[in-house]
Amino acid sequence: MIRLLILFFSFNASSEILEREDIQEFIDMAVEGSDLSREEIIDYLKDAEPSNRAVQARSNQPEVKATWDDYLSKRVTSRRISNGVLFLKDHIDIFESAEKDFGVSKFYIASIIGMETNYGSYYGSYNPLDTIFTRAFEPNSNFWQKELIQLFILSKRYNLNPKKIKSSWSGAIGLGQFIPSSYNAYGVDYDLNGIVDLLGSKEDGIASVANYLQANGWIKGKIAAIQIDFNGDFTNLSEDQINELNLPFELNNFRTKIYAEELKKAGFDFEEEYLSLISPILVQQKDLTKLYLGFDNFRVITKYNRSSKYALAVHQLAMEISNKFYE
Repeated sequence: MIRLLILFFSFNASSEILEREDIQEFIDMAVEGSDLSREEIIDYLKDAEPSNRAVQARSNQPEVKATWDDYLSKRVTSRRISNGVLFLKDHIDIFESAEKDFGVSKFYIASIIGMETNYGSYYGSYNPLDTIFTRAFEPNSNFWQKELIQLFILSKRYNLNPKKIKSSWSGAIGLGQFIPSSYNAYGVDYDLNGIVDLLGSKEDGIASVANYLQANGWIKGKIAAIQIDFNGDFTNLSEDQINELNLPFELNNFRTKIYAEELKKAGFDFEEEYLSLISPILVQQKDLTKLYLGFDNFRVITKYNRSSKYALAVHQLAMEISNKFYE
């Protein structure tokens, strides 16, 4: 009897969702804008449920909430560095092949996979159907409605059940944590078995991260960021003091692109000359104020996660993996 009641209420809940006006408008749009049939879209949607847990996770992202020291200490750890070296060596043929084919450093590929899924050991505790469905019907949700359609296209193409796949709180999937549109656009069938499998194929997962970075502008052989020594007015600041600085440009924002001379005129005294546009990152790290300069490849990393903290942590992890790899 209890089982029958659960089934009854579950059916009613899904029916109520499908009868909503905004859902009906979405179905019409999805039918018109894709090769999916109305029946296929409804079949996916009937299993969707809003995820309050995903909403809570979104509002507590460490890229926003955490101090740089705290963020770094949880992401560039001795264990993650060691595991990164092991993961790289265990799959060295794939990494070196991808590095050659896409022109992207194997250390940065490994670093991103380490940051995203701890080298494939943790793909998330959500499912992409519920998490993307939740965002798709919030205000100003055009982007996520398109992602929901992309999820259905992906699910149909590879015969996946989007309710059963593990994902991040934002619906990112697989070894490198791709949202559905990125999976469809940048996924690579690197093992040549006819399927882009970012959930089960290390070849596909590694090559797809490399392909994503290359497609978004990665420049072969160029470093992403560098720490430089400097003198001047900003050498002994707390994180709060850094955040309160009033400069002609915004610090710690990957969108900032200035020349080194502009940084020097603002009070940062260093000898090096750089012709490239830089994104200046000033942080308190272990009670020291450190200045990093992000270059083109640094900004490419932010296409993966639009956070300067994330990109700098990826860079530092890549450097640590590289150093240990050659020991």
